[in-house]
Amino acid sequence: MATVHLFRSPERHTTARYFEGPASRMDGYGLKVWTERPDLSRIGPDDLFVYVDPASDWPLGIEDLPCPTAAYMIDVHRGLAHRLALSRFFDAVFVAQKDYVGAFEAVGHRHSHWLPLACAPHVHHKPSEFRDFDVGFVGQLGVEGTPRHSILTTVLPRYGTNDYARFYKPEAMAGIYGRSKIVFNVAVNGDVNMRVFEAWASGALLVTNRVGNGFDEIFKDGVNCVCYASAEEAVEKIDHYLAHDAEREAIAAEGLRAALEEHTYARRWQDIVNGTRRAFGAAPVRSYGQSALRDLYGEVFVALRQPWRLPAATARYGPGPSLPRNLAIGWGRWANSKIPLTRNAWRARNARRAGRS
Repeated sequence: MATVHLFRSPERHTTARYFEGPASRMDGYGLKVWTERPDLSRIGPDDLFVYVDPASDWPLGIEDLPCPTAAYMIDVHRGLAHRLALSRFFDAVFVAQKDYVGAFEAVGHRHSHWLPLACAPHVHHKPSEFRDFDVGFVGQLGVEGTPRHSILTTVLPRYGTNDYARFYKPEAMAGIYGRSKIVFNVAVNGDVNMRVFEAWASGALLVTNRVGNGFDEIFKDGVNCVCYASAEEAVEKIDHYLAHDAEREAIAAEGLRAALEEHTYARRWQDIVNGTRRAFGAAPVRSYGQSALRDLYGEVFVALRQPWRLPAATARYGPGPSLPRNLAIGWGRWANSKIPLTRNAWRARNARRAGRS
């Protein structure tokens, strides 16, 4: 039997977990989930190898895999450069934010596709008979002084909400949304995030700011969601729809229909499988020479803060002049991730502690 190899972060709350169910039900395939460095020797020509962002322990030699390979790049709006580097190992690349697809095409991808995030009905469709929260929100408030923080701290305190300062596991989050009349969303860097699909699946009315990234191709203001451009407009819209139950419930029902029929991870998985099979052999690295591979692995291990992997890459692909510099930068980034020394490192650490976006 052929095998689907799903390579993902070891973290429990990662988007990749929603693909495990659809992957395990593929006819003629077994499923192997790799949360640590994959053993590439166990992967054959009839298999399928799929990496779901973010990265964990990156393997050497991935360019030689004999089967179709794919990557699903999610947080491209937060860290594009290293995801562009990682993507070159894969025949097909799927990008969660539409505005960034062109960047992957520019580094040599002939099979680069927009694939929005989605919902998992068995987790996210948990409507309650009683919707006792006027507004639900699960996520980070953001850094004080940012537009996100300003909007959330202006809007949320006005309404009966859940305890939005605490962390919720996905199942608990779904329960909150299932009890909410409205789910409020503020995008980060203009992303079409997971919350918009999870809100739909819960049966609540989605109230969200207007963004790009293909948003208007899926979401229709006044039809399946309600959009705002400022905190003041958000308050105005929320007040209106809390006072008009029939209008709110009709828009929420259309969002729920769209989520369950068109925007599930099972549908997204089938898109990945179909697109990857057509792309076999197209990974940019399949035409790289030893020096180009060495340089790419150097870039990858520096970006992933794994400088101890650089000597192994040098042993496999040959020495190069960039090794001392890569070691210095890599170890510096590793140290900064453990004991934050820069503003960005502190923000990243706080974001990890806070949980969802």
